[in-house]
This record gives sequence, structure tokens and C-alpha cells, in this order.
Amino acid sequence: MRKPQMALTSWHWLVGAAALVIVLAGLQAVSSIVNPLLLAAFLAIASATPLNWMQQRGVPGPLAVLVLFLAVGLVFFLLFNALRGAVETMAAQAPQYQQQLGSVFIQVREYLMELGVPEEAIPEQIPLPAVGTLTDAATTLAGGLGQFTAATFLVLLAFMFLLLEESTLPGKLAVAFPASRRARVRTRRFLRAVDRYIFIKSATSTLTGIVIGVGLWLIGVDFPVLWGILAGLLNFIPTVGSFIAAVPAVAVALVGGGLFDAVLAVALYVATNVAIGSVLEPRLMGRTLGLSPLVVLMSLMIWGWVFGPVGMLLSIPLTMIAKLALEAQPETRWIAVMLSDRADRVEG
Repeated sequence: MRKPQMALTSWHWLVGAAALVIVLAGLQAVSSIVNPLLLAAFLAIASATPLNWMQQRGVPGPLAVLVLFLAVGLVFFLLFNALRGAVETMAAQAPQYQQQLGSVFIQVREYLMELGVPEEAIPEQIPLPAVGTLTDAATTLAGGLGQFTAATFLVLLAFMFLLLEESTLPGKLAVAFPASRRARVRTRRFLRAVDRYIFIKSATSTLTGIVIGVGLWLIGVDFPVLWGILAGLLNFIPTVGSFIAAVPAVAVALVGGGLFDAVLAVALYVATNVAIGSVLEPRLMGRTLGLSPLVVLMSLMIWGWVFGPVGMLLSIPLTMIAKLALEAQPETRWIAVMLSDRADRVEG
């Protein structure tokens, strides 16, 4: 009797995997519709904590939603304007930076040859895109960032309605599952864990962006606002995101200010990510919620394939939500253990 049972279990896993692939392919097909709603849901979850805080202090629900809607809309507007200004300036200075980067490469090449590295082992020039390509790309990006598109308006509109829905969700769960108290408790626990994770991660990412931006401005690196925004967004991606965010800023520091500024920029990134990511964030969350490095890489690939750049940006939050949902059910807790970087990071 054991063999048929094992075969049946194998078939269940095979059918489940096939269904998952079909669902992901379907989401990819409608990603243009899902992406704005996904961003709105992320913003709504991140805003749930301040919304509850205002309501607990007597602020009427609709007024609290309106305040958050205006605040998020203002942040979007300011970010778009800041990015547009930085990218337009970068487009104007692209030829100068390309020339300076070529000069730095020549100096490095001569230094390596003095150390005895064979000349044929060193490239004669660094492979850089044409100046016209950089300028056109930066100009196009600046023009796109300068507009509130219909997708952005849809994100903000869906964000507002999701906030209005948030206050009625506990009552709906009680009515929808009147006889399943344990299921309601697990659901509320899961929703609280998601709210806490997204809010704290958003807060620490914002703090990371501010510290990086101000620090680079003090060092004298060009476009500190751009690098601060990039550091804050990529902070959602553990380890890899911080490295990706640091590379262009350090390169600009090296070209514009020299080796000393580049070293200061590297030290700033390392100190900020250690202090916030390794010290402050775990203390605020009460426990670390690490993912296996392999899971991080697979999350980037899978969610990036499904939702494009938005999926890559939200890949870790999406995977963490799935992990928290798996933790909430004893039957699937073992999957959450496999997703973690350490077994003791999953609570019973």
C-alpha cells in the first residue's frame, strides 16, 4: 500500500508545480494590469501602521486615509522631480564623465604595467557606450520621470481604496469564518506579521536612502539625491541590492573626486548597511527574517520574469510574505524552514 501512496504524493507535487507555473505565466501575461495594483498593495501595507496609529488617536478613518494619500502623492511628486533633475544633469555631463573615466582607466593601466603585468593582458580601452547613447537614454528617462502617468494615478487611486478597505477587513474575516476561530487567529497573526515586516523594512530603507544621500552630499559626490533614492529602493534586496546601489555612486566619486572620495563612499555604504541592516533592523523586528541566498537569487529571477522591474524591486517582500504565510500553517511550516537562511529563524 505504501507505493501507491508515494506515487499519489509525487503526482500531487507534479500537478502543484505545473499549476504554479501556469499561474506565474498568467500573471506575467497580465503584468501591465497587476503591477500598479501590486505597488498599491505594497504602499497600503506599509501605510497600515501609521493609519492605525492615527485612528487610535481619534482621527476619523476617511481623514486619516486622505492624509496618507496626500502624503504618499507628495512623496511621489518630489521623488519624480528629484530624479528628473538628477538625470537631466547627468545627461548634460555624460561626455565629461566618459572622458574622465577613460583617463582614470589609462592611469590604472599604466600602474599595472609598472607592477609587471604583461601589456597584452590589459585591455587597451574600457568598453564604454557611445556618448550619444548615454545622453539619449538619460534624456528619455528624464522626460518619462517628469510626468505623472496614468499608471501612477492608478497606483495612488488603488492605494486609497485599499486603505479604506483595511479598516473593515477584521470584521469581514469574523463574518466569513464564524466557526473557524483558529483560522481567524492565524490570519490575523499573518496580517500583523506582514504589516510589521513591510512597515519596518520601508522605514529602514527610507532611513538608508536618507543617510546615503546626505553622506554622499557631504563627501561632495555628484547626484547624491539619485544615489540616495537608489540605495533606499535597492535596500529591499539583501546584500546584492546594497552592492548594486554602491557601484555607480563609488564610480562617480572616483571619477569626480579621486580615490579618497571613492574610499569615503565605500566606507559610508558599508557603515550604513551594517548599522541599519545588521543592527537596527533586527532589533526593530524582534527577530531576523533572513532568506537563503539561493532563495534571494531565485526570487529575483522568478519575480523579475513575472512582473519585470517592479517584480525585481518587490521580489524579497513578496517572498517574505509567502514565507510568513507558510509559517502561519503547521502543515507548510517546513517550507518556510527551507526558505530561511537558518532553521532557528522560523518560529513555531
